[in-house]
Amino acid sequence: AHLWFGLFIRQLVMVEKLKGFFLVLLVVLLSAVFALQFGGGQAEGCAAGGGSYLARVYDQTLTRGDFEAAYSVANFGRLPEETQRSMQLPELVLNGLIDRTLLAREAREVGFEVTADEVMARFVNDGVILLSLGVGAPPMLPQGEIPVSFTDKDGAFNKDLAERYIQNGLRRSVGEFAEAQVDEYLAARMRDLVASTVQVSDAEVWDDFVRENDTATIKFVRFSPAYFAKQKPETTKAARDAWMADHAERLQAEYDANKHRYTNLEKQVRARHILVKAGSYASAEQKAEAKKKAEALQKKAAAGADFAELARKNSGDQITAKKGGDIGFLKKGTMPESFDEALFSMEVGEISGVVETPYGYHVIEVLSIREGDVPVEEAKAELAEDLYRADWLEARAQKAAAEALMAWRGDGGDDAVEKLLAALTASVGDSALAPTLEETAEFGRADTPVPGLSTAALLDSVFALTEGETLPEAPVKLGREWLIFRMIDRTRPDEAAFTESVRSTTREVLETFKKKETVDLYIQQLRAKATADKALRVKPLPTQDGRS
Repeated sequence: AHLWFGLFIRQLVMVEKLKGFFLVLLVVLLSAVFALQFGGGQAEGCAAGGGSYLARVYDQTLTRGDFEAAYSVANFGRLPEETQRSMQLPELVLNGLIDRTLLAREAREVGFEVTADEVMARFVNDGVILLSLGVGAPPMLPQGEIPVSFTDKDGAFNKDLAERYIQNGLRRSVGEFAEAQVDEYLAARMRDLVASTVQVSDAEVWDDFVRENDTATIKFVRFSPAYFAKQKPETTKAARDAWMADHAERLQAEYDANKHRYTNLEKQVRARHILVKAGSYASAEQKAEAKKKAEALQKKAAAGADFAELARKNSGDQITAKKGGDIGFLKKGTMPESFDEALFSMEVGEISGVVETPYGYHVIEVLSIREGDVPVEEAKAELAEDLYRADWLEARAQKAAAEALMAWRGDGGDDAVEKLLAALTASVGDSALAPTLEETAEFGRADTPVPGLSTAALLDSVFALTEGETLPEAPVKLGREWLIFRMIDRTRPDEAAFTESVRSTTREVLETFKKKETVDLYIQQLRAKATADKALRVKPLPTQDGRS
């Protein structure tokens, strides 16, 4: 192969200088020699790892040597190992080899042919190696045509440099290198064939121009259900039972998803507690005062006072205080030892004495005890509490949003909305979630005007407004939040700016994106078919030390 490669290079250089009949004759002879050489045993690779397969695609095997050669062409090995892993470069290279093999197989099926002498001539004359990476590879990574140069100081092609690159840099024989490039060129032709089916209509070009040039600026207020969490739904058991009947399917789905929480349980106790804080930082005086307050609260609870109300007004555990001190069902070992000891020695309805923990002094009331399997109806009733409350909070947010939108529709404008929001804060309380009037930067149809929210519905509502409209018909639902907005500026596409040059550029960009999407989808379909045919087998990638 070494002697032949030198002859092949010298003949290619001569080809550039010959014309007419002699050029044709030499190419024919060269092709015959090339085919004989690459078909023989001397073309077989002997690179380390060359026989260790990583994937099988129908009747073709992709070896570790194939993988390492492609990895070297991309120069990924020069990057820090952490970068290689975080960018999933090994996976992208292996998937690229699989995609290339599938595409090349399809190319042969439709009648495409590429010879080894053609790809080697391109390698020598143009200094190009083709490389496929897997679908989804970032566009900044090296793929497609990779430029290489094997010239001496005088700019002449140096066959020894090229040969050393193939055999030492890629650890491939010339024959293996050429065979891989044949598949790359066939895959490229198949990509071109699939991409050629893409057509972009004039309407699509205009729509894309509109998307890029239709912008808006809005003022908005978002209403989060979590903001109203301090408020408690005022409802009767009959109302909750009616809600459960109306949402039977939703409740069943919730139970199915959470069934593990209600079956084969170790003993659990549901309780309320009141905490009077006196942590390790507290002085002896502070601890004595806290204990005295806890004893007074315990006496009130034991005498029949509303435990939940006592907790809401007095508990230092701010999270559970909002729920009347309810800490839910607890397994043994969840709370400090002294708390557990008291909790798991009590009966339902019993109120503890004052219990000291590292957090301070507690008074505990046991609400219920369960063990083993919880009856289905009981489990659903518990789930319904949370779902009903979530729905109530969302409805509360929607109602507040609708009221604020009505204020916007009145004569008061922004001032009326600000006044309403201030009143809401006064009644519900201030927090980071309190609704406030905000303004976006200019945004387009593909942007995210409100960070942290999926705003597709908002974009639809904003850009659906006709000339002269500034407000939506109703609040916009984004996840479980509700949002209202007022248009303060709108820049619509200018047909006069849609010149032939802009139209051509827009079409070109749109075609590029559509072609890539179409080709990627085609490759995914090929992989799905190979998987269904049980003709695709992929082994774990090797680690740096060679282990799989």
